[in-house]
Formats: sequence, structure tokens, C-alpha cells
Amino acid sequence: MKRTIAILLTLMASTLTAKSSNCPSINSVEKQIAGIFKKKIHVKAVYPIGIEGFCRVITVEAGNFFIDTQERYLIQGLIFKLPDRKVDKKFLKFLERSVDFRVGKGKEYIYVIVDPNCEACRNSSEKIKEFIKHGIQLRFIVAPFSGKDAEEKAYRLVCNNGGIRMFMSGKYTGKVCSEGKLKVWSVMDKLKARGLVDTPIFILPNGKIYLGTKNLNKVIEEFSEK
Repeated sequence: MKRTIAILLTLMASTLTAKSSNCPSINSVEKQIAGIFKKKIHVKAVYPIGIEGFCRVITVEAGNFFIDTQERYLIQGLIFKLPDRKVDKKFLKFLERSVDFRVGKGKEYIYVIVDPNCEACRNSSEKIKEFIKHGIQLRFIVAPFSGKDAEEKAYRLVCNNGGIRMFMSGKYTGKVCSEGKLKVWSVMDKLKARGLVDTPIFILPNGKIYLGTKNLNKVIEEFSEK
């Protein structure tokens, strides 16, 4: 059985486009597994297994699994196809009300959820230019899941309308206001409720979700296929 699973993982690794060994968060995997078993399953650990694009999942109640880094497949001898991650129209309206700043003027747009301390996000300036070149507007929302330091930065960005320059520079200055704190907390609560805590997060107008900078090209492809 172990040999069979190893073969399946190898075959699937050649067909999936995940290029990163970054594993999903425990919270995110718990939500995915709950959708399969229809009950709460506690995950103890999620870590790479040495096969690109896959991670091992250790649970308390349901044994061990493998999951791909894009959270499309859950493997335990049998292979389960996980449903595409999407949010509904009500949540999309909430995102629109929560936008902190926009980049680009294209008719097409996408919501980008970022942590103020996300270095990978700031290092994606060339990709931002590519979105704009394709006529896609980026609507940024800050969600400081990395800790208190990130929260303070998010407050300052929101309260002072910091925009893309403040975010890309990493220098967060200005006052902190109660309205900004409440806004940031509200965004974080809504995202946590859906297991969306690993930034950057890309959400398309149709509700489809992509996680991580590794999926930037896929997001652009979504629009080019229209």
C-alpha cells in the first residue's frame, strides 16, 4: 500500500502545477478535511514529505493523510478530489467594502489580501506590472495574520490611507485610529471563518480563490481565457 501511494503521489506531482513545498496551514487543512468527513477533525501537524507539491497531514481522530500544496487532493489510499475553493456573493460584497487601496484602472479586477509583513508580496512588483499590462486592477485588502507587529502596521496603513507606496516601502507611519482597528479586526475575523489566513490570497470576481504567489500566473491566465 505504501508503495502504491508513493507511485500515485509521483504521478500526480507530474500533473499538478504546484512548484512549492510550502504546506497549507493546519487551520486550512482542518476545514478541508471537515468537508470530507462531515465532522471536526483535529490536525496535529502538516509538513513536507520530500515529494514536490505534497505534504503529510497528521490528525488526532482520522489517522494520516497526504495533501497537495494547492489543496486540491486529499490522499489516504484512495484519492479524494477536494471542491474548488470559492466565496459567495455576500462575501464578495464584504471584500469590496473592505478594499484599502487600488492599483491600476482596468475594467477587470481581482481582490488581493496581503499581510503588511509579507516579503513575498512586496517582492512581486514585476507581477503587479504584469497584471496592469493585462488590464487587471488590483484591489488590496490588508490582513495582518503574522502577529502584533503586522497589526500595528495595518492600522497605520488603513488610518492614514497609506496605499501601495506605504505597503511596498514597508515603512508604516502616521497615527492609529479606532476606526482602522475595527476595520482590520473585521476583515481578519471574516477571513479566519473561511480558513483564509495564508497570504497573499487572490479572490476573483466569480469567488474563486488562489493562494500564494506561486499562483500568480494562473490568476492572469483566468482573465486571458475570457
